[in-house]
Amino acid sequence: MDVQLGRDVSGAVSRAGGRRFAAIALALAVSSPVAAEDDLHAFRSEDGRFSIDFPGEAPRERELEGEKFTFTDNNIRYELDVENAEFAVEIHDVPRAASALLPSRFIIENAKSGLLEDIGGREVDSAVVSRLEQPGRLVTFEIPEEEVTGKLLLVLAKSRLYLVTVRHPEDDDPPMSFSSFFESFEFWFE
Repeated sequence: MDVQLGRDVSGAVSRAGGRRFAAIALALAVSSPVAAEDDLHAFRSEDGRFSIDFPGEAPRERELEGEKFTFTDNNIRYELDVENAEFAVEIHDVPRAASALLPSRFIIENAKSGLLEDIGGREVDSAVVSRLEQPGRLVTFEIPEEEVTGKLLLVLAKSRLYLVTVRHPEDDDPPMSFSSFFESFEFWFE
């Protein structure tokens, strides 16, 4: 479809051409991936000491029991399924003595390995990262048995371990709010 804007001698868009352009722009915005970013909603957990923009409604909260994080306390997961993707944030409080004695690299690596083992996942790629000068790791993973792929951000903020995860079928493109979800993650200290 050709879109032609009517211009007067001064180069200004004519009223008819401008309305036609505005209608087309609106239609494209509504159907484009960028519009879906507007569906992100700020979520804040005072107890969890973090905030993040979840797509859609507020996430479900559940206590993690019987998980392999036996060395941590206060194991809570906030999760939301949107279309074909799962968005989640977990918090795990590492005992202060352990976080003081064990290197942060060791805690993060063990958490990553434990999570991947729990879900039957395999690391595809990873990078050392930091948030607010706190150590972390960004991991791309896959779960071959389920044909799922995803990203995991682990951050050790003093003695609180955050796991921010998005996973989706490997045949599908990542959700439109994928990068915004990770970028919006913030935490604070007591």
